[in-house]
Amino acid sequence: MENEIFYVKRNEGAEGVRTAFVFSCPGQEELKSGKLVNGQTGKNLDMMLEILNKEHPDIFPYTDRYSYRITNSSERVHYKAHDNRSEPKKDEILAAENLSRLMDDIRDYKYIITFGRCASLAVEAAVGQFCNDDKVIMYSQHLSFLSLNSSIKEDINGEPILRGSKDSTYKRLQVAARKICEQMKSRRKE
Repeated sequence: MENEIFYVKRNEGAEGVRTAFVFSCPGQEELKSGKLVNGQTGKNLDMMLEILNKEHPDIFPYTDRYSYRITNSSERVHYKAHDNRSEPKKDEILAAENLSRLMDDIRDYKYIITFGRCASLAVEAAVGQFCNDDKVIMYSQHLSFLSLNSSIKEDINGEPILRGSKDSTYKRLQVAARKICEQMKSRRKE
């Protein structure tokens, strides 16, 4: 199993949706289910979509993640027990065939939201190499507990978020959603 390479392909999404999400890479949960953004990260994305849907129903018409195009900076599955990685390497992301695949995945989408640094690197490289249209690209941290807990310490009102409190994840997702909305507002004016 160590030498085997596994892949999980993109989620198509609902017809007419103009928004795509790009994450880092599939992991063990995605390999088991065959669906991207599975497990807790997927639940967090659904919670975030409830917030974004209220703010921008034109761009986020659904609250279910599988209504959107979902892809990754790499289709290759990585997780600690398999290959001792949880992220793809930079050369894997920037390989010409991978960037071409990613561009095919996001080509028809106006709004692209990247989750994490690998996703941002991949989208910037793919769009820079293959695309000259008017895509609106927004950046967010990854939606894993580790990323949310380490990067967001205060709620949208500037109050400290107590780790482990009942609604701490929701408060952190509100902050992340607000950052996406702020980027969208500034990029739509450009």
